[in-house]
Amino acid sequence: MIDEKHIKWLHKVLKPFMLWRVKADVESELGPKWEIDIKCTMTYKQKMIYQRLKNKLHFKDLLNIENSAKMESLMNLVMQLRKVCNHPELF
Repeated sequence: MIDEKHIKWLHKVLKPFMLWRVKADVESELGPKWEIDIKCTMTYKQKMIYQRLKNKLHFKDLLNIENSAKMESLMNLVMQLRKVCNHPELF
């Protein structure tokens, strides 16, 4: 476990190499932001996982969201679908 003495020593050693900049200073130096959308098809594995998750979703659940627990469950499912598209190896 690192104690206070070691932390102070690390700060002393690392401080000359650290760059501390404020967001306001950096923002003015950045160029304009741009995005490139690249459409691609899902792999077989992604399609299978996506379909299984989609089968858990029922249309009536979308129409009858009364309580926050159902809404949270639905949002969780949406996040799962997003993970399948972006990072299928997380499953």
